[in-house]
Amino acid sequence: MDATAPPTSLKERQRQERERLILQAAEELLLEKGYHETSIDDIAARVGVSKGTVYLHFPTKEDLVVALVEQGMRSFLHALDETLSSPASPREKLHAIIAQFYGTHAGRSFGLRNRLFESPELLGRLAERRHAKSALWEEPMRRICALLDAGKAAGEFDPALPTPVMRALLVSMLSPHGYQRLIEDDHLPHDEAVEYLCRFFFKGIAPDAACAMPSRRAENGDQSR
Repeated sequence: MDATAPPTSLKERQRQERERLILQAAEELLLEKGYHETSIDDIAARVGVSKGTVYLHFPTKEDLVVALVEQGMRSFLHALDETLSSPASPREKLHAIIAQFYGTHAGRSFGLRNRLFESPELLGRLAERRHAKSALWEEPMRRICALLDAGKAAGEFDPALPTPVMRALLVSMLSPHGYQRLIEDDHLPHDEAVEYLCRFFFKGIAPDAACAMPSRRAENGDQSR
């Protein structure tokens, strides 16, 4: 906490706690009942406040859901930031990032995501905020690229493999669709999924001279012959 920041007032702490409880209740109900069957009345009743109180925090149900989605994303990004700031090796950090993504918390987030996407109108609202959500990823992606470069410099990853290719491979693994196929459809345990994916990923980016891309001269043929 910043020692120079003014202390938070009791009223503000109460507001923040009330908002947290509203979001928690909304998440529980949306997972239980889905988007269309969950009402503001249901959420207010579970928290123990009036419907008007919920509307003070979130003018519409769509605003509440958008806040819930963004909260989940920020939670994941916070965990990602902690991992990237740790003293572990680049390989260990990447293993931890994959484990975080395929953890049980991610499963809850993706379960919520699937229930929300039952609503076409809500998808439209989320699409309107796509730019803001994309901006949240800019700095983490920059730091992940720096991590991949550090792994190359340390001899842990193939220096001949372009960093954008490595990043694209990693991002493709960390997709909701991949999660749904492995964990929800194929019923693969979280820990096993992490170990198999890490084995595949780290073999692919390992510093193996035999797997290095041929030089441009070799691709075009040796003109000196």
